[in-house]
Amino acid sequence: MTIVAALIGLVVGHAVDLSLDRSYSDSPLTGPLTRCAACQSPVRVLHLLPLVGYLLHLGRCPHCRQRLPLRALLLAPASALCFALAALATDACDATILTGIFCTIFLALLFTDLERRLIPNRIVYPAAVLAMAVSWAWPDRNAAQVFAGGGLAFAIMLVTYAIGLRLSGLSEGDVKMATLMGLAAGFPAMTAGLFFTVISGGVVALVLVLTRIAGLHQYRYMPYGPFIALGAIISLLWGGTIIDWYVG
Repeated sequence: MTIVAALIGLVVGHAVDLSLDRSYSDSPLTGPLTRCAACQSPVRVLHLLPLVGYLLHLGRCPHCRQRLPLRALLLAPASALCFALAALATDACDATILTGIFCTIFLALLFTDLERRLIPNRIVYPAAVLAMAVSWAWPDRNAAQVFAGGGLAFAIMLVTYAIGLRLSGLSEGDVKMATLMGLAAGFPAMTAGLFFTVISGGVVALVLVLTRIAGLHQYRYMPYGPFIALGAIISLLWGGTIIDWYVG
C-alpha cells in the first residue's frame, strides 16, 4: 500500500506542477498544458511523465532552453513522499488519499510563495471548498471538528495579522492558508500545525538575524507560506498522534 500510495502521489504531484503556473494569473484554467512559463510552449509527451522530461533535458525547457523552476524536480517526489507517509500514518485507504491530496496542495502553496510571494486564491478557495465538502469522509474526525478547526485557525491568524501588521510579514494570503490548514486537519490536530508553524518560522527568523543574513527588521519580508505548509503537513500526518501524546 505504501508503494502504491507513493506512485499515486508522484502522478498527483506532477499533475499539480504542470498546472501550477495558471494559478498566478487570470489565464483560463483549461487549455493545453505548458511546461515553461517563459515561452508557454505546449508540453511534450516525455514531460507528461514525472521527472523524465526534466532529467532528460537537464532541467531546461526543450524549446527555449530556459531553466525550469526547481519545483519541477521537487514537487512530484515530495508529493510521493507525503502519500507514502500518509499510508503509514493512517489505517484507511480514503484517509490516505485525502491526506496525500491536501499535503500536495500545501506543497504547491509552499512553492508559489517561494517563487512569487503569492498564495493564489485559485488554489486556496477551491481547496477550502473541497475540505468542507469531504468533512464527513474522514475516519478520525467529524464535520464539526473540521469547521471548528477552520474557524479557530482563521481567528488566531486574523488576530495575529491585525496585531503584527506593521511588525511581521504576515499577509492576508497567510491567513487564508492557515484557515485551509484548520479545515483540512480539523480540531484539535490543527493546533499542532499552528505550533510547528510558529516554532519553525521563529527559528528561521532568529537564525537569519543572528547570522546577519537578514537585518533585525528584514525578517518580516520572508515568506511565511512554507512554514504554514510545514505545520499543515505535520498536522495532517501526525497531528492527532501529537495531541494524544501531549494530553496523555
